[in-house]
Amino acid sequence: MADQDMTIYQPGESILHKMNPVTEVVLATALSLVVFILNDYRVPLALALVMLALLFVARVHRLVLKLYVAVAVPFAFFLLLIQGILLTPTDPTPLLTVGPVTVWQSGFEQARLIFLRISVLILAFLLFATTAQPQRLRVALMEKGVPSKLAYVFIASLQIIPEIRNRATAITEAQQARGLDTEADVRTRLSSIVALLAPLLISTLIVANTRALALNARGFQATGERTYLYDVPDPTGERVLRYLSGVAVLGAIAWRVIA
Repeated sequence: MADQDMTIYQPGESILHKMNPVTEVVLATALSLVVFILNDYRVPLALALVMLALLFVARVHRLVLKLYVAVAVPFAFFLLLIQGILLTPTDPTPLLTVGPVTVWQSGFEQARLIFLRISVLILAFLLFATTAQPQRLRVALMEKGVPSKLAYVFIASLQIIPEIRNRATAITEAQQARGLDTEADVRTRLSSIVALLAPLLISTLIVANTRALALNARGFQATGERTYLYDVPDPTGERVLRYLSGVAVLGAIAWRVIA
């Protein structure tokens, strides 16, 4: 339960939830590499549509789309502003002119490709983070030979942002209850940052130290054979899928070199 509160994992019974988490990591990484290797916008567009469909299959669409829109919309705006309007185009063919503002076709096409690539990357890893249970992921990584310390660091990296967000919300509410005005003018808000950041930094260090002591008490650094509470199956079909993902990345590299 604690891990569920500190991550964006959404419990479920979909095929993605039952998949070995290592397979999800490999697929997300392979898809992200393929879209950055190939130079055709139709590839990331097709993959983005497939992942949007998978969001609904896994029933994690509400959370993922909320997070995606929060990142993608401002990113698309600034990308279009910089690539399509402000930068001097190599091909000065206007796509759209509104008053003194001209959107250049070459800049728009470059912005479209970058946006779709980043969209695939964001959707792939959000899909992974919302369907891979942290405990199963930790066990699956260690069963594949990943050192326990490295597996812990990987899991902790998924937990740190939601954890800090929750702690920042609690500190903000506590400081507001003590009379701190966080909704005043910009000068007052800037002066209140220290009152919010100091306890956030100190509490984060205390939690990290407490967690390290708890892990040591549970034999985190113990050597020898380990037994796991969770059974994470790794069927043949998923192993083949991981190999095919590697083949797809190599094929994309070969296609980019030849084409």
